[in-house]
Amino acid sequence: MDRRLAAILAADVAGYSALAGADEQGTLRALKGHMSALEPIINLNGGRIVKTMGDGFLAEFRSVVDAVACAETMQKHLAERNAARGDSPELRFRMGVHVGDVVVDGDDILGDGVNIAARLESIAEPGGVVISGRVHEDIAGKVDLAFRDLGPQELKNITRPVRAFALRIATMSVSVSAPVHPRKPSVAVLAFDNLSSDAEQDFLADGITEDIITGLSRVPWIFVIARNSSFAYKGLSVDIRRVGRELGVRYVLEGSIRKAGNRLRVTGQLIDAETGAHVWANRYDGVIEDVFDLQDRITEAVVGAIAPAIRQSEIGRAALGRPDSLDAYEHFMRAQSAIYKFDFRSADDHLTRALEMASDYPLAKALRGWIRTLLWDPDTRPTEERFDFAVRMARETLAAADPDIEAQAYAGYILAFLSRDHEYGRSLIAQAIEACPNCVSAWGSSCIVHGLMGDAPTALAHAEEALRLNPADPLGYRVHLGISLAHIAEHNWPALRDCVDRVRAFHNSVSIFRLNEIVAEMAMGNAERARELAQQHMSREPDFSVSLFRRMRSRISITKPGIYDAYYSMMAKAGIPE
Repeated sequence: MDRRLAAILAADVAGYSALAGADEQGTLRALKGHMSALEPIINLNGGRIVKTMGDGFLAEFRSVVDAVACAETMQKHLAERNAARGDSPELRFRMGVHVGDVVVDGDDILGDGVNIAARLESIAEPGGVVISGRVHEDIAGKVDLAFRDLGPQELKNITRPVRAFALRIATMSVSVSAPVHPRKPSVAVLAFDNLSSDAEQDFLADGITEDIITGLSRVPWIFVIARNSSFAYKGLSVDIRRVGRELGVRYVLEGSIRKAGNRLRVTGQLIDAETGAHVWANRYDGVIEDVFDLQDRITEAVVGAIAPAIRQSEIGRAALGRPDSLDAYEHFMRAQSAIYKFDFRSADDHLTRALEMASDYPLAKALRGWIRTLLWDPDTRPTEERFDFAVRMARETLAAADPDIEAQAYAGYILAFLSRDHEYGRSLIAQAIEACPNCVSAWGSSCIVHGLMGDAPTALAHAEEALRLNPADPLGYRVHLGISLAHIAEHNWPALRDCVDRVRAFHNSVSIFRLNEIVAEMAMGNAERARELAQQHMSREPDFSVSLFRRMRSRISITKPGIYDAYYSMMAKAGIPE
């Protein structure tokens, strides 16, 4: 067995047994929903879930800084979910973090490092995080967090006292006004419940839901909320009226799937979010091979219920670009699930498998390229190889006989972002928006591209469209990246600083947001604060420099020369090495 040093985060739900005793089904549903929301945050911060144990889990991180920052982000996100829980039980996690020696046993880890993290978790308050003294020493000067010294703690089955610190979790809310209802019929599709005994079928339930969303989105006369915003309610028994108010829609579609062998049952019900009345409900039975037909029938029924004047021919089944191979489709759905969890390696593996089974699958190719443009951090810094591959996937996507709208939008973004054909790429994004006004990825891509060009008014206008389609995305950051680019182009440093707060959860994992905060503080005259943040950044990325950042951006040919000169100057003044 191998040994290694690791940062360990242990978590469980306070009082879970009593909650389950009072409402077993509701508690289990809420727990699954919370875990589904937490896994992307863990992956985003460079961690992995080692195992789940009933109402808790154990996660391993390469960096102790990442582990602590992740714990804070998760607790803030859980507090938001609990605030929106409706009739669901309130589940509050306790978390403990330690760094120490672990023994590797396959995918599992054992040893004192794990045991101490678990014991620290047991003394944390519900909704709180406790770290060891060793962790506190390791992260000193590297994070912008406050702690309360708990002193030496006698922990069960740990021979020596362990000094512990409780994380002070700041509550910072950014006020967001309720969206105004659009003039055309509007709908949100909540994540369908997986009623199968196999938890592995969650991806199938999510995939069916997403395909229904996509089918509805292709109707230009219906306003459809994007997947991540409607999935934010997964596992919560929320009041449909509240969903309607928060997302700004008239109708909400909810449903479930049950798979037994190759048999599949899909149910759906459409609810008027203003009155709570049922508009339509039905049940569809078939075999797994009929899954596309089942999805289309639900989509058509919903369209017919909320906009009866729309002809079925306008729904555009063929535009979905599905493969002939169900196995390829399964891998594609698994890839999408992995992307939403920020597990890009797994996503790429599944997209590769999908293309092996269906080589003419444009959306799979487009996504393989697109994920190479995401999350610039020390592990995913731009490289020529990475970007050249993305461009090749984009060109192959567009060479297909009939690439669908979404594939075209992804490919267009890659070309606009990374190739000399940036005007062609920009036109492809614009065409996708015109053909499918609900294509939130195209709006977000357009926002970023126009921000890079220095066209701040267009970038901000397109960001507004993207945020309206996706108002409650718990993990969205691309639109805010585009907004920050617009503020940089206009040298609107106070607005850039405000944008920093709105994406605070991503500072730990996306370098650009930390840099934005440094630059904004320096430009606004807060030099001491800017230098403090610069020191923290350099402790995270010791090889970082202004010249490295210049080289990283040089491949983005659409950027107007001169836009970043003031930005680079502020970085250097704050103490980032030239």
